[in-house]
Amino acid sequence: MRYVSTRGTAPELPFHEAMLTGLARDGGLYVPAEVPTLSADEIRDLAGQPYEEIAFRVMRPFLGDSFTDEEFREDIATAYAGFAHPARAPLKQLAPNQFLAELFHGPTLAFKDFAMQIIGRLFQRELTRRGNRITIV
Repeated sequence: MRYVSTRGTAPELPFHEAMLTGLARDGGLYVPAEVPTLSADEIRDLAGQPYEEIAFRVMRPFLGDSFTDEEFREDIATAYAGFAHPARAPLKQLAPNQFLAELFHGPTLAFKDFAMQIIGRLFQRELTRRGNRITIV
């Protein structure tokens, strides 16, 4: 999986490089060069799966070969283990055909926990691989 700048003049990067780089040199944001899709059957197969399995199947195509399946599954398990609800983002039915996703069961009680917990693990894995450290405040 390659990532390109929204401004078009920065070099293409693999996921792990784009993740660590943040903004592209040309001031653009890194986005996938091609957006992966799931087939209707793949989407149907997600029904009834635990959050960690859904996260793996949905996010995995965006990583390319930056991380192995085993590494990514390990990071997902660690990232979401601290959530207070076993479903991670339980759905509450409010009325017929009306549901609400509870996105506040993470460690900071905010929806951002879904992204920040996994990206923190991936940062740590890549920096460890390189022998580097970073402090995020």
